[in-house]
Amino acid sequence: MKRAAILLYAGLMVAGPSVNAQDTVRSTVEAPPHWTVLSDSIGQVIGLREDQEQGWSERNERWNSKYEALGKEPESHPTYIKLHSAREFDLKGFLTGGQYDKWKELNKRSPRIEDNNPPGTNMPPDR
Repeated sequence: MKRAAILLYAGLMVAGPSVNAQDTVRSTVEAPPHWTVLSDSIGQVIGLREDQEQGWSERNERWNSKYEALGKEPESHPTYIKLHSAREFDLKGFLTGGQYDKWKELNKRSPRIEDNNPPGTNMPPDR
């Protein structure tokens, strides 16, 4: 009986690492940039001036309608990256340098599903 228990234990010790091994292969395909709505609260955070508020709202409506036109899963649509880049170019021309820098930081840190997020969250690990 002792011999059988030792053999069973040894077998479990040998098989354990392969059973518990995690797949560490990561995809080389980079996730598309996250789409963040140009909300009034974000406008306040980046410091929009009063004369910029109307343009901010108009841009929000125009870009979001184009985003929504891409269908159920816009970020997987072939033209999503072009649309995102065009919006960033538009915002870079509309916002001041400091405002655009704040926008980029907010957009970079917005909630999204990432491999490095702390367990049970959907936030980047530096938050």
